[in-house]
Amino acid sequence: MHTVPDPYYVTSQFEATTDAKVIKFVNLPADAIVRIYSSSGVLVNVLEHHSDTFGGEADWNVRNRNNQVVASGVYFYHVEAGDARRVGRFTVVNFAQ
Repeated sequence: MHTVPDPYYVTSQFEATTDAKVIKFVNLPADAIVRIYSSSGVLVNVLEHHSDTFGGEADWNVRNRNNQVVASGVYFYHVEAGDARRVGRFTVVNFAQ
C-alpha cells in the first residue's frame, strides 16, 4: 500500500484537466478505510474503498473535507482493513491552485 505519485507536484499524469488533482492510494485490500492527516494531526479527509479484489486503488482529489485544495506539506495516511492497520506518509507540493 502506497501513494502515487509521491511526492505530488501540482499535477500528475492521472489528471484529465489542470483543476482535477489526483493522488492514488494503490494496492489496497478489498475493503479499506483510508484516513488522511496533516503533519499536525488534523484529519484532512476520509476515503472508503470497496472492491471484489485485493490490490485495488482509491483516488483522492487533494482536497480537504471542506472541498479546499490542501496546502503543501507532509501528510500521513492510516489504512484500516479489518484487523490490519498501515500508516505511511506522502508529500504534496502545491505551487498554484
